[in-house]
Amino acid sequence: MTNLPIDKFLNIFKKNVNIESSSNSDYVELEVEQKDKPLAKIYVKYYSLVKFEDSSPILNDIRSGYTLAFIKIKDLKEKGGVEELKRTISKLKKSADAAEAQIIGIDEDYLLVVPNFVKVEKGEVLQDKPILQ
Repeated sequence: MTNLPIDKFLNIFKKNVNIESSSNSDYVELEVEQKDKPLAKIYVKYYSLVKFEDSSPILNDIRSGYTLAFIKIKDLKEKGGVEELKRTISKLKKSADAAEAQIIGIDEDYLLVVPNFVKVEKGEVLQDKPILQ
């Protein structure tokens, strides 16, 4: 780490900086004013549930409000049984409801959890139709 005088350190900032310091202290508090905040990012994450405990990181990401979670539940259904599957889905649903997120079942083996600002429309499944024409 390099020792840098406070004047040179403050010159690094291009924006307005407010300094609050007392003569008795060994530190300086800086408040940087940000007028243009960056837009929030949306994360798309894939999860595979094998047991109930695997749901913790998913719950944290759902609560963040910026994660689109694609969750494979097939292994949990096969290895953990129907009761553990119900318990896990119930926990995911409670967190989704608290975050005003939407939880959707896709086929029998997947769940999709989307934040409240994402709209999911259910429609006709394209079977035997070319995707590109």
